Amino acid sequence: MKNKINMTSLLVLFLSVMVAFGFMACSDNNSSGGQPEITGVKILSSDTTNYSYDEFYTKAGPGTMLAVMGKNLGGALHVFINNQEVSFNTTMNTDHSLIVTVPTEVNGFKLSAFDSSIPDEIRIETGGGTATYGFKITAPGPQMQRIQARYPRETGNEINIFGLNLVDIEEAFFSDVTAEELATTEWTEIGGNHVAINGIQTVLMDHHLNTTTNSYETKSQLKFQMPDLPYETGVLVLKCTAGTSYLPFYKRPGQPTITFVSSDMPQIGENLIIRGSEYVQVESIKYGDVTLTADDFTVNDEENEIVVPFTRKPTDGSGTTLTVTTPGGVVSVERFYDYSTILTTFDGDATDNGWGPNCTYGNDGTADGIYAHFDIPVEYQQWWGTMIYYRKDWSGNSFSMSPNIPATATADEVYFAINVYNDGSDYNNGVFTGYIRYMFQPIGDAENQYDNGFEWEDYDTQTPKFARPVLADINDEAPTGKWYRHVLPLSSFACYTGKSYSEIVATGLNQFRLQSINQGTPSGKINVKFDNARIIYIPSSK
Repeated sequence: MKNKINMTSLLVLFLSVMVAFGFMACSDNNSSGGQPEITGVKILSSDTTNYSYDEFYTKAGPGTMLAVMGKNLGGALHVFINNQEVSFNTTMNTDHSLIVTVPTEVNGFKLSAFDSSIPDEIRIETGGGTATYGFKITAPGPQMQRIQARYPRETGNEINIFGLNLVDIEEAFFSDVTAEELATTEWTEIGGNHVAINGIQTVLMDHHLNTTTNSYETKSQLKFQMPDLPYETGVLVLKCTAGTSYLPFYKRPGQPTITFVSSDMPQIGENLIIRGSEYVQVESIKYGDVTLTADDFTVNDEENEIVVPFTRKPTDGSGTTLTVTTPGGVVSVERFYDYSTILTTFDGDATDNGWGPNCTYGNDGTADGIYAHFDIPVEYQQWWGTMIYYRKDWSGNSFSMSPNIPATATADEVYFAINVYNDGSDYNNGVFTGYIRYMFQPIGDAENQYDNGFEWEDYDTQTPKFARPVLADINDEAPTGKWYRHVLPLSSFACYTGKSYSEIVATGLNQFRLQSINQGTPSGKINVKFDNARIIYIPSSK
């Protein structure tokens, strides 16, 4: 293992060596007038895991400090890297060494990866002549991001690779080593049975400044013809001057997965988002008695997200399984569009208490039937605002809850959910102090309120704090201008905190209310539609 020393120690060590060399040069009568020679290049870096001062190197990235070693280098007049003159530390220049920092591309330095006329060399000019040394200044490290090719992948098929910095390619091959093996072992070279990739063509090499990182990167696309591969799975490997990148490769598509579904009960007109992996040549999406084919949805280029414009809901009783089918297999999630979770759709399936100020109800074709509407052009300070206030019936019955939720699910995993369309309300703008007051009444009608975690950060300046954005989704985001699912865990209410789902069902739900509240003096607009109030299960792993 290499010794770990910091940059300061390296420079002190290097200075000591240079002073010793200086005395030797005087005693040996070795002047800088002789023919200069470069014998090697050391990298001065605190990264001693990757670089050792005891070794010589033939490549480095922009911004790296180099110690150029040799003979008769004293009194250097000019230093060139890649045929571009660079400044150097004259006080550290001796007959045996010269210290120089490679400029960065942001400072105008050009790389041979993007200009074939640039020589990969260091050149030092002294009074005694010129010395050159082959040395590569590398582009940033390669990052293969995805492979695009239709399945099954046969010999001669076109394969496209997309990524960043796929330049200065030294070797490309397939290996039957798996990506899982490489991810869990230390390696310097990728072993296994190699099959060379020949005839790689560059389709895209967009070299540009990333304004976020203030550094240059290259958006890349390569293509080649599939070689005759004797194994079904493995990795595709690119060895570039700056490093090695690999991606898992399959002749047949892998098993698809689902890691995220944006809503359990999307609104008509909403985009349903499904995320996961291996969404390759998706054949169909099915839920209940609805089957969608490729023309009904869009898969992104990375093949890890499907966008479904939701225009058809399943028939009640036709099933609650969402299934994605590809040539690689079938993956499903349960409890999708489960009618048994619904408290009310505002379509006559529950009873409006009728308290005022009551919200309005409408059906303009943008929702799944009738929706509730908070339409308040200006809401001033008040403690009793527009509301949705529902009970199951006047007989005092509890709302029924879904039998499809695990009895052991915790109150942190059982949510009140409701579809929301926020049409430019002033919630979450940092000024408006309005929020939603939630009130749940179990059997017996004890009131349990939750005020979105509202508290005053500074009452004098009317600065509020919220536990999460008003009308937040599962990711604590609150979009505007589209339907989405707003959720609130039942653990937010004292009557359900710490209980399992079976205990929540026993506690019951007699009535619920959503009410606009504004404790502060700043006023604001509220324009929000609500639909399909329900109790759902979202496992803690999300």
